[in-house]
Amino acid sequence: MTSAVLAGGLGLFATLVAAFAPAPANAASFDCGKAQTPDERAVCADPALSALDSEMGALWFSYSRFQLMMGANGARRDEARAFLASRAACGAEVGCLAPLYRQRNAALKQQIAAAITNVTRQADAGPAPAAPAPQPVMDEVAGLFAQCRAAGGELKSNAWPEMMSTDLDHDGRPDYLLNAQNLRCDGAATAYCANDGCDISVSLSSAGYAPLKLRGSRPTLVQGTDRTTLDIWVDRSQCKDAAPGAACWGSWRWDGAALTPRYAARPAP
Repeated sequence: MTSAVLAGGLGLFATLVAAFAPAPANAASFDCGKAQTPDERAVCADPALSALDSEMGALWFSYSRFQLMMGANGARRDEARAFLASRAACGAEVGCLAPLYRQRNAALKQQIAAAITNVTRQADAGPAPAAPAPQPVMDEVAGLFAQCRAAGGELKSNAWPEMMSTDLDHDGRPDYLLNAQNLRCDGAATAYCANDGCDISVSLSSAGYAPLKLRGSRPTLVQGTDRTTLDIWVDRSQCKDAAPGAACWGSWRWDGAALTPRYAARPAP
């Protein structure tokens, strides 16, 4: 196998690591049922912060799997401790926590990219790494890429869908949510989104990761006392009695056999 082929395969791996890194089972990267400090309670209480924390947990899972030199391993641990200390210093102040999480997530993405570059340099020493997600989920992302090309467009910028992971079906294994809203398909603006929302798919481990296709925007995993709920801002046609100016939200919860939605009008975000 040539270096060029390996480098191409590792370039795809760079995309897939960011898209598929498993996050912890809670909506946050720690157990919200055991949250004690003001910063932890603030993250669990705020869906936007919880989503940022979930993203950080997924990125950290990927980054922690790369083998680094001893000094770099120590620096990686020190950076994680420094973030936790800064988060604690924010207390319950959302205006402090949100930018701190965004900075941390951006830094982790850069560190993952650097680690993958190092792997690419060593590609001739062995085969490309195994994909870090179930094959059906990988196929779903490949389908999103193909969807842009089929519409006559070209993917730009960070070419991977937003990924969130949690145990929605309560079987002890991670389930995956893919949101195409952030994908930029130049030349085909409606490849992923239209008036009724954007492509969202949920792949449950209990269903063999066969994707459940949904439409909407702003998917959020909300950790409750007994289960996680998936909230999506959906088309107003699902809430026929919604007052003017109100938004329609769907909440999907596991009923023991399937994810079942309930729709309700709420203030527009």
